Amino acid sequence: MVDFGQQLFFSRSWDLVKKKVAMMVEQKNWRSCWVPDHLRGLPPFAIDDFLSPWTMLGAFAELAPDMTLGVAVTDSIRLHPAITAQNAVSLDHQTNGKFILGIGAGEKMNLAAYGFSTKRAVSRMRECIDVMKLLWTQQGPVDFSGDFFNLRQAVLVPKPVQQPSVPVWVAGNGTVTRRITGEVGDGWFPFPGLPRVYREGLEDIHQHMKRVGRDPKELACGFWGRVYMHDDQDKISQFVNRFRGELALYPWLIRLMGYWKEEFADIYKDSNIDPNRLSLLTFDADDLAKLNIGKLLPLVSDIPESELKTVMLVGSPEEVTRKIQAFIDVGVEHFCFEIINGMSRQNAPFTYFDVSRILAEDIYPKLTI
Repeated sequence: MVDFGQQLFFSRSWDLVKKKVAMMVEQKNWRSCWVPDHLRGLPPFAIDDFLSPWTMLGAFAELAPDMTLGVAVTDSIRLHPAITAQNAVSLDHQTNGKFILGIGAGEKMNLAAYGFSTKRAVSRMRECIDVMKLLWTQQGPVDFSGDFFNLRQAVLVPKPVQQPSVPVWVAGNGTVTRRITGEVGDGWFPFPGLPRVYREGLEDIHQHMKRVGRDPKELACGFWGRVYMHDDQDKISQFVNRFRGELALYPWLIRLMGYWKEEFADIYKDSNIDPNRLSLLTFDADDLAKLNIGKLLPLVSDIPESELKTVMLVGSPEEVTRKIQAFIDVGVEHFCFEIINGMSRQNAPFTYFDVSRILAEDIYPKLTI
């Protein structure tokens, strides 16, 4: 069964956050509500507003008692896994077994400014998941000796409502991340860009699951993506073309679209950046300040607008419907949308609230699921 959820990305006002949750409860077909675990904004934006996901979701459990709640996503660096496990099991109890823990390797913009290292972050994430699952499932004290964490006679009670443990959805689409997902993940939660990328990644994860004796049917197939919807093509064009500069920060996506040229690598290297390792784990706003954006823009200036639209859930309601259906066709079961449309009346008839209703009440019933 396919279901729709939303990520409430910014939390500039608690009253506004509560209004959004109440709206989701009133509208039909919203099944899950997610919040990020951020301290700073995503590059190229330096700072945004974020309240703690752990306290917000505790309140959401009262505001939306029938809705599944989740973190999209936390990391394994800023908190010890025992603390993250306790936060998760607390929300699992508050929601009566309707909580999902999304986790990734980490994002430099959440780490470097606060003195946290990103070294071996993916391996650390794997060990964090192992520790949390031990604490959730093992009766009695836990002993664990690893590369990053050591436990001696550690306990965590009560145990989760969901058995055998709180579901852990792993974010990311790197080779190692997919392997970890196949070995220990309960769900996969990527930002894939294109349906074929999702299909290929899912097939790879299924192979890893079979290798360790797991049934691929056990995996929850998630998807995170931004939505911008409008019926005015000029507004769509403005939005898509603003994305060009940001796209230069994702050379892997330029490659997938078929517009990469090897000479582009020299432009990155002039700024001491390896385009093969460029990701949210390896750069933040300070790194971007070193980039010569003027040299990067030619990388994306020749990409047709129609091609840019293929890697985003952008367009008219009809276009967005087709794009969502394409991801369903390659295996997506659980959608988490971040709606980009603004909330002010000047965005009418496609304000944030309008798009939320269109997604849940107009688009969802039309999908083949």
